[in-house]
Amino acid sequence: MLYIFENTDKLKEDFINRAIPYLSLQRLRKIDDLRMMSDKVNSAAVFLMLRYALKKEYGIDEAPEFIFGKNEKPYISGRDDIFFNLSHSRNSCACIISDTETAVDISDLREISERTAKFFCAPEEYERAASSVNRCSELVRLWTIKECYSKYDGRGLRMNYLLIGDKEKENIHTIYGERYVAAYYAEKETETIYVDAGTLLGE
Repeated sequence: MLYIFENTDKLKEDFINRAIPYLSLQRLRKIDDLRMMSDKVNSAAVFLMLRYALKKEYGIDEAPEFIFGKNEKPYISGRDDIFFNLSHSRNSCACIISDTETAVDISDLREISERTAKFFCAPEEYERAASSVNRCSELVRLWTIKECYSKYDGRGLRMNYLLIGDKEKENIHTIYGERYVAAYYAEKETETIYVDAGTLLGE
């Protein structure tokens, strides 16, 4: 399933304090290393989303510990039957969980410069996006799809995004929010569950 938490930019430091009892030591250390409060909040939120998903789908109530495979792709220690991926933008978070390899990316709807777009768009992709009715959302959609695939592949930004074509996009599905675009890798569309702070903190 896919889980989305919208408007996380409205959360404050108090959210982290309330989340601490539900965070692993590993995650707390990661949060402590982050500089920006918005990144700290989103890092806590997306971890709580994973805990919520594991409880809902597998009955797992303890905080997961991560191990890292090839290219530092994360997996849950002791559970090689569960695959997951996490992502956050400035204003939203996404978590996907599956019994097969998967990935998710979520990006803010924002203007993308021509120079940046040509970093990840092949010429024909850029021309189609630039001439579309909504250039902004189409470019963000393409970026999010390619980010998702690179996470599924495991190479991330080490991939040449210009080589991610229609074949690689076949199993990637997109969702539009008011302020974001999300893309996830799955053989078929999955259910989307929207969560909030109260849900994740059991309040």
